[in-house]
Amino acid sequence: MNITRKLKELNYKLIEWQKKKKRNVLFGYPYWLTIDPTNLCNLECRFCPTGQKRDSRPKEIMTIKRFKSIMGKIGRFLLYVEFCNWGEPLLNKSILEMISIAKKYKARTFVSTNLNIQMTPEYAEQLVLSGLDRMTISLDGASQETYEIYRKNGKFDLVLNNIKMLAAAKRKLNSKTPHLHWQFLVFKHNEHEIERARKMAVESGVNDIGFTAPFCAPDWVSTIDEYNNYIVRDNDKAVAFKHAETKLCNWLWDAITINADGSISPCCSVEDKKDDFEMFSSWKPFFFIWNSKNYKTARKYVAEKHKCGKENICTKCDHIGASNHRDISYE
Repeated sequence: MNITRKLKELNYKLIEWQKKKKRNVLFGYPYWLTIDPTNLCNLECRFCPTGQKRDSRPKEIMTIKRFKSIMGKIGRFLLYVEFCNWGEPLLNKSILEMISIAKKYKARTFVSTNLNIQMTPEYAEQLVLSGLDRMTISLDGASQETYEIYRKNGKFDLVLNNIKMLAAAKRKLNSKTPHLHWQFLVFKHNEHEIERARKMAVESGVNDIGFTAPFCAPDWVSTIDEYNNYIVRDNDKAVAFKHAETKLCNWLWDAITINADGSISPCCSVEDKKDDFEMFSSWKPFFFIWNSKNYKTARKYVAEKHKCGKENICTKCDHIGASNHRDISYE
């Protein structure tokens, strides 16, 4: 086992042990990074703060210099780097270089995209060659009519053609990656197209398709319970998240979200800049960022459900554990 892999394994085990013990101060570093290449987007999705033009964050495109600085601090500990949050990552012209840099740190790389870009066969090949491990493609429907209800300004056929172009690039380059995952958010208005989407997925060249329960307004919720994140009572007037506060929030122990401007959020669900915990700094030791007063307060609250010191976004969260990144183990 080489030194890089051994370091990642030891860090992973240390963080998992401290998470199990619900420690407030951590001596390991996050092994999962969600990073936002940009919070600009070409669509206006109905329940996204970017799509709603709420201006909850300043518009920003992350520079390659900032990304290199971040990876220089924590890259050697990372198992996973996820490129997405409040914008369309492929709008950042440096995204392929960012992916390649993350791969040099031996991290697995993910991109989540609406894929509403004018892709060329050449760009598709460059994307494959970047080393990207997985691409999640948000395509919520099996027709333009249903797709554009949520993904305002989205072009269904454009996305489908881009998927086919990527699949062709993988075949040409004899590459198994990126794994192409079609993500279908199930709403009341598109649930009737689930089976049609399954068939289209096979024909398009994606590796698989997944049907997901979205966080949305109650009147948009699917009638299929499996794709409903809510417990709705009293004639749709009272809404609660399923499983709210029944799980540990992994984010505070093993993951970090860094926005395009370098601000640090405790998880990927923090919409407003005012609720961020810290700013990434190239000169400040990361240990002190990772163990700031905000982080320690949040960890103590999530672990003990006891508010202590200054409140923050985590002490007011009504869906603790509901938006955890997927469960993983060190491989």
